[in-house]
Amino acid sequence: MFVTVLGSGGSEGIPVPYCNCRVCTSGDKRYRTSYLIEMGKKYLLVEIGPDFRRQQLKYRFPPINYMFISHEHYDHIYGLAELRHIMLIAKIKLKPVRVLISKRLHKKLKHQPYIERQGIRYAYNTLIRNKKLVPHLLDYGKSYRFDGFDIELFKNKHENSVCDGFLLKYDGKKIIYLADAGVLSQKTEDLIFKTEPDLLIANTPYFYSRDKLKKDDSKNARKLRITHHIGIDTISHFPAKKIMLSHFSHRSGLTHKEIVKKVSEYKNIIAARDGLRVKV
Repeated sequence: MFVTVLGSGGSEGIPVPYCNCRVCTSGDKRYRTSYLIEMGKKYLLVEIGPDFRRQQLKYRFPPINYMFISHEHYDHIYGLAELRHIMLIAKIKLKPVRVLISKRLHKKLKHQPYIERQGIRYAYNTLIRNKKLVPHLLDYGKSYRFDGFDIELFKNKHENSVCDGFLLKYDGKKIIYLADAGVLSQKTEDLIFKTEPDLLIANTPYFYSRDKLKKDDSKNARKLRITHHIGIDTISHFPAKKIMLSHFSHRSGLTHKEIVKKVSEYKNIIAARDGLRVKV
């Protein structure tokens, strides 16, 4: 099993247009966060953000069989509009994509006005109506089997909303994806310690958690208006063979080289970059 990082940037990507900060002028380039999990000849796309079209053209990955979306924020769903244009406007003949999604999020994508304003409600419903997307509505805490792999969803808090994650098992290997979780539930922590995954993926735009940043530099933390995400200080103690940090924001003030230097202090932690391919 392999994981390819299609994008490792925060919601704004790197570089940010019109920004002259040290990160955006460092030469670092990050698409919005997305991952491709390769299981034999089956491909699971994790998050479909606004850079989906460019990611496919750059990395030329095969047609996806499955898709997972963690929550309804722009940088995780806006590629659905691109997918609609690819499959229904350009009429590229692709097999239907099976969407592994919680009942909660499926309902939001289909009905919530917030989604409609972004054009995603229309794209999502149109793709389903034309049988290009096939939703599989999953309950939390229950394991489901598809084409030789097992997946179990869980949920955590992100800002004032819910963010879904998953435990994936394939060929004796285990991946836990925490997505944009800001506060981990006790159930999630227990699952991590019980499972001891081969790879734990966490989206950490500011590298450290909100609490640590406030403690170390409360003035700068207030200035950043930091959203709720976990950080390396939150998860470094988890029993995973590898922990991959991703979803980096330019507001962290850290270039990729500086992030790599910081994670080098830990034996099992790696910093994601666009195009990175990790063997699980």
